[in-house]
Order: sequence, then C-alpha cells, then structure tokens
Amino acid sequence: MKPAALALGVLGAMITVLVVMMAIGSFLIGASEAANAPAGNPSGYAVSDIPPEMLAIYQKAAATCPGLSWSVLAAIGSVETDHGRSTLPGVHSGANFAGAEGPMQFLPDTWAAYGADGDGDGVKDIYNPADAVFGAANYLCANGAGDPARLRGAIWNYNHSDAYVDDVMAGAARYSDATSLTLASATSAAALVDNPNLTLSDDARGDLLGGVVDQRVVDFLASLVANHRIAVSVIKTGHSQYVKGTDRVSNHYYGRAVDIYAVDGVDVTASADGVHSLAEQILGSAPPLRPDEFGSPWPDLEKYPGAFSDPDHTDHLHAGWRASALFGLDFGLVDGRLVLLGVGLQLARAGRRRQCRNHGQVAVVLAHTREERP
Repeated sequence: MKPAALALGVLGAMITVLVVMMAIGSFLIGASEAANAPAGNPSGYAVSDIPPEMLAIYQKAAATCPGLSWSVLAAIGSVETDHGRSTLPGVHSGANFAGAEGPMQFLPDTWAAYGADGDGDGVKDIYNPADAVFGAANYLCANGAGDPARLRGAIWNYNHSDAYVDDVMAGAARYSDATSLTLASATSAAALVDNPNLTLSDDARGDLLGGVVDQRVVDFLASLVANHRIAVSVIKTGHSQYVKGTDRVSNHYYGRAVDIYAVDGVDVTASADGVHSLAEQILGSAPPLRPDEFGSPWPDLEKYPGAFSDPDHTDHLHAGWRASALFGLDFGLVDGRLVLLGVGLQLARAGRRRQCRNHGQVAVVLAHTREERP
C-alpha cells in the first residue's frame, strides 16, 4: 500500500472512532440532562395570568409526580375553567352539561378513583382548588405524564381530543420560561418517520428513509416530537441548492437543515405565541440541539446567536447546522456517509477511501469560515 493511501486510511479510521466517541458522549450527557430536566420557572405571562394561590398549588401538586411540569397542570386549569375563575355551571357547584365538576372538571367516577386531599384537611372535595389540582396530578401521573414520551397520551386521557392536547401543550409552553430542549433517547431516521407526532411531506419522508439527513436534524426532530406535534415541509429534496439570492450552498443541500410549518396544529405565523415560546426553547438549548442558524417570523429572537428573521421566513421555522469540524476540516453526512467536504473525499464508516459523488471538486474549506443561511 502506498504511504499516501495508508495515511489516508489511518486518518479515516481515526475520524470514525472520534465521531463514534463524540456521539456516545453527547448521548450520555443528553440522557443525564433529560432525567433531571427542569420544569422551568413561571414566565412573565404566567405571573400575570395565573392567580398567585393557584400558581403555588400547581407547583406543589406537580412535585407529587416526578417528571410532570407544573405548567401542564396550569394549562389544563386554564383551558378547563380559567383557573377556577369561570362562573359556568359545574365549576363551583353542580355539574356542567357533560357531568364534569370542579375547577379541574372531573367526572364523578374519575374523581372517586383519583381524587386527592391536596390541602390536608382530611376531605377530598372536588370543588376545592387544591384537592382538584392534586387529583389532576394523580390522574395524569397514573397515565404516564411523568414520562415526556407519554405526556401527550396522558393529557389525551384527561380529555379525548387532539385539539385539547395541542391547546394544553401550547399553554404550558407559554407559562414556563424553560429555556432549552432536552435530548430525546437515541433514535434512527427510520424510527422517526413512524412517530405519530411528526407530519412529513413526501420529499422529507423520502430523505429520512434514504439516509441523506444529518443525524443532528434527526435528533432535533426527535426531541421536538417528544412533546409536540411537528409538521415538516422540506429537509433536502425540493429545496434549491443555493441560499435564495446568493451563490452560497444551502445547508438543506447537505441534509443539514429542516423547515417546520406547523407546531401542535398551529401554523407558524408572527401571531403564534405557542410556537414563539418553543422557538425560544430551541434557541436556549445546548449544541447540538441548538441549530447554528435559525430563521423565524420574529425579529426579537435575533438576540440569540444564529437567529434571523426576513420576508422569506414568515411562515416557517428554519433550523440548520454547519458541517461538523474535526482537525479544522468540514465534515457532513451525505447519502448516509460521513463526507470530508473540503477535499472531495468520501470516508466510509470503516475508513475506506471512496470518491465523493457530490463533492468532486478539490478545494480546502475550513470549518465555520462563513455563516450559511437556508
């Protein structure tokens, strides 16, 4: 074997080992963070909207179910009875037309099974706010709400309506100032395609199944769909090679970007407050969940690194990542393989030398030499 070829093979093997080690390390760190993920402090909106005594009850009740955020209880209380402020039948006495009672709107049979003595007076009173909220926490927890992957299902069991679940999740996002996402359990692109919380265009589905999507995009979407319904319009196929109006190659072209047009059944627009809250959580996350570039309808998010807003991003969220950097060189995932972008070489995971079909040109590209937008 020629010295140059031997050196290239050794370099490829070293890169493969380092990539695997980095991926394992990132997963372990993310799993630890997910296990201890904070529920977030009350946002300014929460403080202004939730009566102080009810806010305290939501927080105390959530503590009885490890993993359940107080903001979910608060969102249910808001949707059901405006935190007990509603004067409709069934809130403070009697029942509504469906037979539901109290500030958290329990049916009598469900209350009999899950009702709680939240204020410690020895009585389980369905109309008592503390008892009702603690009962709701008990009921949600029994249906798996402490597990982020089961949260939507637990809320659906509370009220059998996908629209209801979306409203609660959006309200919880507005109430909490949690500033980051947490890394979901390791997943593959093929498994992600089957997630019921992910709506994909035909092209985006084909990209995921075809192995052309960067793993960071896969992990990002997996983290989002753990708690939200996400609708994706484009990843790679269907997007132009270049950033609009420029000669810069878009991250979409390398499968390193994704466009999201709806969250929890709500289209992305400047007036979608729940989507805005999720966008802030995305931008507050740690790499690699935090994108290197993030386009949205909201100029106020430009305070975050990599965030931008322009007329081309008023109806979707754009999340993109630069090529990975090792030894000062740019790498990316193309057609399911690790690609050395700068010198036209494609390195298989076993370190074998292959000619890159998509990057035949010979040019040295240093990592992070320019900011790429979609």
